[in-house]
Amino acid sequence: MKKTLVLAAVLLGSAAVSSVLAQGQVRWGNNFTGVTRAPIFGLAPAGTPQDRRISGNNSAGLPAGTADYGAAAVLQGTGFTIAMFFGNDTTPRGVNTFRTGTAAGLTTLLTVTDDTRPPGTSGFNVQFRAWDNRGGQITSWSQVMADPSIPQGVSDPFTIGALGGVSGPSVFPVPDTTGIRSFNLTMVPEPSLIALGALGLGALLLRRRK
Repeated sequence: MKKTLVLAAVLLGSAAVSSVLAQGQVRWGNNFTGVTRAPIFGLAPAGTPQDRRISGNNSAGLPAGTADYGAAAVLQGTGFTIAMFFGNDTTPRGVNTFRTGTAAGLTTLLTVTDDTRPPGTSGFNVQFRAWDNRGGQITSWSQVMADPSIPQGVSDPFTIGALGGVSGPSVFPVPDTTGIRSFNLTMVPEPSLIALGALGLGALLLRRRK
């Protein structure tokens, strides 16, 4: 009887370990020494176009690019949130804030686990999303989408290598998000304002036709 109980415990323990090891991992961030440096920028200064969505490094990025963020400052501190999303997922696979000083615009590196995708999974896009969290009150992307007054921005989608971890006899190295490129925050016009603008334009055209 004791042997049976011991064997059952061993099997359950092995199953638990296998379950943990079967979850894919990725190391994410926007600053990988000698490979990628993609700072995230804030809103453009007042008096300049706010509706641009630039995605690409400027001349100070790595690799160097030609994107022009004007006088927009890089994001820094805990007042801004950045999160990484896989494919069409609505739940982020990691949430972080920004560093300060000479590292402003950059995040620390985080290794996260995806409990829905096993090691070796590939073929899906990754996207970074950042927003003003208003002193920690805005904690999810759904909140951002529900309030167009919140400054927010997204990166161009990009792919990563197969998720890391152990799956059976196979061992996959943990990939990095080195494909990330800089982007900036913007303000999204309220749908009501867009609708009013379209209605006004329609009325003007109708009046001219008469």
